[in-house]
Amino acid sequence: MIARPEPAPDRYERSIAAIERLLGERGLGRFALFNEVGEGTIFPDGTESMSGHVVDDEGSVFFFWTGWDEADGRPVFSTWEPDVPDPSWLRNAEYRTALAAVGRLPEPQR
Repeated sequence: MIARPEPAPDRYERSIAAIERLLGERGLGRFALFNEVGEGTIFPDGTESMSGHVVDDEGSVFFFWTGWDEADGRPVFSTWEPDVPDPSWLRNAEYRTALAAVGRLPEPQR
């Protein structure tokens, strides 16, 4: 019988923890996630595939999507690419909160 992956009750927290580990492996210092969303695929460890953005303390923004590495038995970034923030993002509360968390809050809008 093949075991089916079951969502863990704390899968969001576990998924975020896995993403934070992956970001640490990439050598990011201070960073903050924003607009992250569960994508519905439950991995064998009970975490969920997620996509979203991360901003670092230099102001660089990346888009990510997690996948599953069968060989290593853990989540990985199946997509990791630089992203250019759209000026309209400054109206997005999550983006502004992320910028503040890494010390890069922009000047107040007029």
